[in-house]
Amino acid sequence: MDFRARLARLKEAVPGAFAATIMGADGIPIDLVQAEDIENLDASGLLVEYGALLEQVRKTAQMFSAGPLEELSVRSERLTCLMRPINEEFFLALVLPPEASLGHSRFLLRVEAPQLRSALS
Repeated sequence: MDFRARLARLKEAVPGAFAATIMGADGIPIDLVQAEDIENLDASGLLVEYGALLEQVRKTAQMFSAGPLEELSVRSERLTCLMRPINEEFFLALVLPPEASLGHSRFLLRVEAPQLRSALS
């Protein structure tokens, strides 16, 4: 499967998106597609740290019987990061400008994650 092409389509489907990635729970990306004009933003490093946060939230949800984690979003002044687990080992993420359509972005991740799950199995 051509992960880079799928990530590029995902990133392009959200106007202004900074990056899209499939990353392992260990912080190692399978692939990352990012805009070239991201000013002072280390998207790869940011996603590694947010991935660790996703794993902590996932474990906390399990510990308190909240059910499996479906999505995590982190919003800051300059960006929003949406993350969706693909399976126990990988997650899909979009890094967006604050004005991006979160509803549309969440929908795209929800549709793409199951397709990637079967490809990564």
